[in-house]
Amino acid sequence: MTISQGNTAPGRSEGTARRGIPAPPPPVRRITILFDADCPLCAALSGWIARQPTLIAVDLVPAGSPRARNRYPDLDHEATLRELTVVGGSGEVWSGAAAWVTVLWALRAYRGLSFRLGTPLGMPMARAAVLGAARIRSATHRGPLPPDPDGDPYREPWTVVECDDACELAH
Repeated sequence: MTISQGNTAPGRSEGTARRGIPAPPPPVRRITILFDADCPLCAALSGWIARQPTLIAVDLVPAGSPRARNRYPDLDHEATLRELTVVGGSGEVWSGAAAWVTVLWALRAYRGLSFRLGTPLGMPMARAAVLGAARIRSATHRGPLPPDPDGDPYREPWTVVECDDACELAH
């Protein structure tokens, strides 16, 4: 049997050649949490996060700040002011409920909870928590919130209940 050199990667035997399979993404070893420094709730939560033991490196950076703009020039910084954003060490970006799950994943005491919230059954609970925090944020924010080009970011379609007699109850 003859082995063609084109089928093996340099430095690998025939059995370990990857044959077109993309390399897995690098492991996340650091995240940066972009939080709204003008929001009392966000500032309190960032202080709480800073005091937690972590499993990876966690940086807390005010969203929209010169430091955030310098570190992530290609990021939509107006969007980071509207919604919690987490950036991974290799450029991954999470926002909203996925960002909260990612923050919990980085914290030693809450990684198990992040796995449960990251499931299809848990994600609605994560979204509900984010919605609740967003409503508190909108009531306590120092100054006006940045406008959302897509409408009200704090009113999800599933927060409206339509009755048979055409009444609407918004929560």
